[in-house]
Amino acid sequence: MSQMSLTSQMSGDLERAVALISPARRVLVTAHLGPDGDAAGSMSALVAMLREQGREATFYNPDPLPRALRWLPHAKSQKKKLSASARFDLTIVVDCGDRRLLGDAFPPPEVTGPVLALDHHAHARPFGDVFYTDPQASAVGVLVARLARALGWPISADAAAGIYLAIATDTGWFRYANTTAETFALAAELVGVSGADPREIAARVTEEFSVGRYRLLARVLDGMTLELGGKVALLTITDEMVRAAGAIWSDTDGFVNYARALAGVECGVLLTPAKDGGARVSLRAKRGPIDAGAICALLGGGGHAGAAGCRVTGTVEEARVVVLAALAAALGVAAPATPTAAPPATPTVAVES
Repeated sequence: MSQMSLTSQMSGDLERAVALISPARRVLVTAHLGPDGDAAGSMSALVAMLREQGREATFYNPDPLPRALRWLPHAKSQKKKLSASARFDLTIVVDCGDRRLLGDAFPPPEVTGPVLALDHHAHARPFGDVFYTDPQASAVGVLVARLARALGWPISADAAAGIYLAIATDTGWFRYANTTAETFALAAELVGVSGADPREIAARVTEEFSVGRYRLLARVLDGMTLELGGKVALLTITDEMVRAAGAIWSDTDGFVNYARALAGVECGVLLTPAKDGGARVSLRAKRGPIDAGAICALLGGGGHAGAAGCRVTGTVEEARVVVLAALAAALGVAAPATPTAAPPATPTVAVES
């Protein structure tokens, strides 16, 4: 698809999104399971703007926000379960490129009403009544800001905090390759016009860690291995490690970036057990031969070129074999082991943090 036709399609999707939002009075706002900074920030911003416009907005996700994000405006009103009588005029799903990432408990159509999905992942599987996506957007928070402008809604300080968090975390605090001129222009507007406080937001997210997180990080880094000729750094976390450190699972957010940051490493890998069985895989790649999103798409997940995830059945060690085989193929080197059969895979959350 040409750039002109892609732009035209996005413009049409934005118009359809506005047409869905404009008459809706009761709106459910949600995101993929295990919400990260972009998902949580975008939900917070949408709920803030909807309530400021006199709408009844419900902040919903079955999974709790990570501890470092619970300060977000309206986050305390988050519902993890909906009442049996709940009915909505519209449901807005943010930061989700695949219906399966919402889990089996996602409410049925008679509850949700029409579904508007906002996404920016390159390897997406469109769903909902309107799927507004732009893979060039640095974060879904960018799409939320575009919607506000198209609707003629002001971006308040509360909404600005959520949007700023979304773009800051998904760009690695404005360091990743997805940081664009639009990203900086929007950040300047959020700070200079809407009143977002970059120092306060950064401090809340990066300077209020628990002791358990650091104890766990020390143990995880001590067990890091270099694979495929030093091109891949691999981290593993187990339930026992989390308990022994006095940490919680949300304390592990961002650990995989330590693996990617090593000199000479093209991709960092984090393997963890999935809550409902199998193993969770998070990949963080540099700008090189590895497209993390493409690899995870092959394994049933998805994400961006620099950050992606998937979930495979079997043990963490079986996931290690499968993932290293896929990375070896991308690097054009021999795999350390060849599984007799790749376990079937299902998607998991892909984050950029």
